[in-house]
Amino acid sequence: MRIRWAVYGLVATLLFCGFTKGPQQGSAPTANQPDSLRKLNLYTDAVKRLVIYGDSVEARRLSVEALAVDSLYAPANHLLSRVATNQARATEAALAAYNADKENHHYLAAAAEALVRSRRYREAVEYYSELTKRSNEPDYFRILALLYESDQRHFSAIAVLDSAEIRFGRIPQLSRMRQQLYITTKQFEKAEREALQLVEEAPYLSDNHLLLAELYAATGRDSLARASYSKAIKADSTAIQSWLALGDYFLRRRNYSAYLGIVGRLFDNKSLPVEQKREQFKALTSNIAFYRNNFAQIDALAGKLAINYPDDREVAELYARHLIASGQVATATDVLKRLLNRSNPSRERLVQIIELENYLGRSDSVEVYLDLALEHFPTDGDLKATRGHLHAMAARHNEAITSYREALKYAQNDTLRSRLWGYIGDAEHNIGEVKRAYKAFDKSLRLYPDNTSVLNNYAYFLAVEGRNLERALEMARRATTLSQNNSTFLDTLAWVLYRMGEYEEAKRYMQQAMSLDRDASAELALHYGDILDALGEEFMAQTYWRKALERGYDASKIDERIKRQRERKEAAQGGPKTTK
Repeated sequence: MRIRWAVYGLVATLLFCGFTKGPQQGSAPTANQPDSLRKLNLYTDAVKRLVIYGDSVEARRLSVEALAVDSLYAPANHLLSRVATNQARATEAALAAYNADKENHHYLAAAAEALVRSRRYREAVEYYSELTKRSNEPDYFRILALLYESDQRHFSAIAVLDSAEIRFGRIPQLSRMRQQLYITTKQFEKAEREALQLVEEAPYLSDNHLLLAELYAATGRDSLARASYSKAIKADSTAIQSWLALGDYFLRRRNYSAYLGIVGRLFDNKSLPVEQKREQFKALTSNIAFYRNNFAQIDALAGKLAINYPDDREVAELYARHLIASGQVATATDVLKRLLNRSNPSRERLVQIIELENYLGRSDSVEVYLDLALEHFPTDGDLKATRGHLHAMAARHNEAITSYREALKYAQNDTLRSRLWGYIGDAEHNIGEVKRAYKAFDKSLRLYPDNTSVLNNYAYFLAVEGRNLERALEMARRATTLSQNNSTFLDTLAWVLYRMGEYEEAKRYMQQAMSLDRDASAELALHYGDILDALGEEFMAQTYWRKALERGYDASKIDERIKRQRERKEAAQGGPKTTK
């Protein structure tokens, strides 16, 4: 019955706005009718289409047709404001209806509402002001106060709420709004008086204690604030707003331990939507410093989410990311595997699992999930390239070349093709097919001349062989220009210069490489030692050779260098010294 009465009410409103005496039942507009009757019939049919059949499309069409007969016909504009799909058009129609009949309360209310929906707040003020004069509806006062507040006209908002109290008496919702405005305008005495009065009138309402707590917090009276927060929670321990407000209070006071304790309570509260908890957890982990400094409590929160919502996929994803951040990669991988729909897996999830399994060194599992990925995405060039990488890491270079060439068939742009030819070149070089390696590098650079990895590797291989050093130098310089502060690329450039006999310049670049090296590379230390040795800095050369040895370089090769250095020194002094 409630629904039926609502329908009757809508019919009555629309018909009352349109006419007081209607056409005969079942009449239809015809071309021979006068305009006054034609627009009325069109409008009436539009109302019936909307209310009886729920057909807003036909109601919209008939309203537009009625307005084509008379563009100022207020009822048709009013109806169009309700069914128009474009908000700007709806607002235009609502304003036209009101301007045609300014005595109609329904038109005024519709115009005011449409202006708010269009975010034309300053214009809406005029219409809601008029509504507060004509109507005994308190909500119009509330909306008008909000409009003033959004325009930073706080004192005007307070005046509206004062007038509402004079007309209707104290309404708790409006009183709470006014109390907040007192705090905003720093009228703390009035705010406190208002809040205390609300608490006295209804001490059982947690919202009233909460307002008083917010006032005390704003004025720095922390002990009173905490006491009022406690009373708010005691009045209704299930009121989420009280817990949220107390959490915000601790956050403002930078009492992060207490704040996270409140968040923990909220995470245990089943009435708080899981969506809100997920967003809260994302916020907690978005600041790296905060995440790190409060990791133990955030870890406990992650556990609460995982336990309370075991079937929520988004929670599981958040939990997996948290596990990865905490170094629990194996557990995170297991969580992500449980999320995987094997019959219809997402490419993103498969790639994520493959990368994590590869990080864990579980090559068998990598193969399993890569096979699954290629089964569902057989034309994915990146996945085929990943298979090539796995073969390369396992020193199965011929198989890597086959996989990379297969990936080339599905590469969608020259940049990817360039990368693949670069991988093929590296694999060919690893099996000693130097000519084929260089041909692959040349193809790569023709496709994408700024492929820094190829520029670097090609230059280094040429330097090691001591051939075509001018081209090697050009490529090495280009790589370091494109990717600055890269210790590996600087090492290559220094090594090319060393092979060309440019020892001083080689030393300068090698010093930069050593300063940028974060991996404690044995090869960089060895190269620096060789360059220093070429410059005659024998003691420092040995220092860096020993550093290379400490970092895992082949001891026999270090011994060879020291031996050659000693022999060279003895030869310069006239042969080895003999003892009598």
